[in-house]
Amino acid sequence: MRILFFNPLANINLSSGVFKAFYVSMPPLWAGYLSSIAKKYTDEIEVIDNSVERLDIRGAFERIKEFSPDIVCISVLTQTANFSFKLSRAIKENLNSFVIMGGPHASYFAKEIVARGIADIVVVGEGEETFEEVLRNFELIKEIKKNFVEGDNVIDIPGAVLHTAQEIRERQRIKELDNIDFPAWEFFEKYMKYYKPPAPIKPSTVLTFLASRGCPYSCNFCMVQLGRKYVIRSPENICNEIELFYERYKVGHFFFCDPLFPPSKKVALKIFSYMEKRGIQKLTTWSTETRADVIDDEVADALKSSGCSVVALGIEGGDSEILRNINKSIKLEHVEKAVRALKKAGIRVMGLYMLGTPGETKKLSEKTIKFARKLKTCGAKFAITVPYPGTEIYEKYIKGKYTFKDDDWDYFSPYISSFPYSMEWTNIQPYELVKLQKKAYIYANLHIKNIFLFLIERRREIIQTFLNLLLKSKLANKAFLFFSKIKLTRFSLIRIMEKIKAS
Repeated sequence: MRILFFNPLANINLSSGVFKAFYVSMPPLWAGYLSSIAKKYTDEIEVIDNSVERLDIRGAFERIKEFSPDIVCISVLTQTANFSFKLSRAIKENLNSFVIMGGPHASYFAKEIVARGIADIVVVGEGEETFEEVLRNFELIKEIKKNFVEGDNVIDIPGAVLHTAQEIRERQRIKELDNIDFPAWEFFEKYMKYYKPPAPIKPSTVLTFLASRGCPYSCNFCMVQLGRKYVIRSPENICNEIELFYERYKVGHFFFCDPLFPPSKKVALKIFSYMEKRGIQKLTTWSTETRADVIDDEVADALKSSGCSVVALGIEGGDSEILRNINKSIKLEHVEKAVRALKKAGIRVMGLYMLGTPGETKKLSEKTIKFARKLKTCGAKFAITVPYPGTEIYEKYIKGKYTFKDDDWDYFSPYISSFPYSMEWTNIQPYELVKLQKKAYIYANLHIKNIFLFLIERRREIIQTFLNLLLKSKLANKAFLFFSKIKLTRFSLIRIMEKIKAS
């Protein structure tokens, strides 16, 4: 059995807008976990991370064709749905491969995807146990799918949609996360040098990490694919994984992808004190995202002592009315207190904000921007509210009102002004939101300290980017002529670039 994992890439021009230059590739955690299961059943495994490769549909198909897989696994986000669906059609029309899809978007539209023949199987929600059961019964599933007649019995695998005749039977959540094998990053070694963390994290090799699953809160803009019940790994298990991959790959930074970590002060102090005892802070740094009301001076100090260098706070809005409208049960004083505590402990803070939330006016947007400026965090990100399928906003304002084509999913983006739906929940026009977004990024981020730190920490990348642009620009010949006068040739410039990359 030959299994290929394909990590799709969204249309960066649309998904990142004017901020596409800041896009970074991060290791696909879903493929790491599922490949650790796949290797129990086969030693013929291939991965293609298109966030690094940047292949178009034809190029991606040709790469997949070279491997000739029995199974192709694709995780689908809303912004990657169009690419994923087109690629899957090409695979199913030209190769004898089984396509298995998972991820938030595929989970939400599971029956439709299978009914349209886009995928043979959709794994809904948490994937490890379902995927293993699919692999264990793969030959039987193939036979049933091949000879299926409407009305026939179908194999029943909880958490998997194999045919629209089947009712989706929910699989129970995994209770013991410590029992899950660590991600099989050995299949991603060819990409390791391309995995770099976003600013303000110091450039280094980075791996993604998941310490917990689920989120007990009910913000109306968020789809919690793994459920509302919060489950967390043991401190020992967390440290074992960090130590293993640090020793194997000399990982400089671990990027915790949890929607909420730590979830409370009690849990935070227990885990971070254990991490400090194990000496994690001496090996590597890590970053996480959490709620402001979890952070106080004691938690901030514990974060720092255990190796945390950056904390992202889901602040969302700079006015209490915005927070009420999105079901964000925090207060602005919680945010200010958390930022002060983290700064005092020497941890950098990234503020995460939204514009165009339900009931938001331009005046309220301006309050968010001013609040972000006031906090003076080391970074602030602003996203235009997007009604992703599965969120409360989608259910209330979008579901049943529109018939979307596959191409429309490209435009579910927090960085553009053209949408295939009407933003009925706010009276701010999309083009005004983009203007506010640009203003917010400049106004909230351009502090002298931030600029100085960015230039110092990213100097190699800045020089490398400048030289790349120089070599590719129309002015290159004139530049080479100038440099030749001081005995610098084009070859010399390339050597300089190589040395910068190597350093």
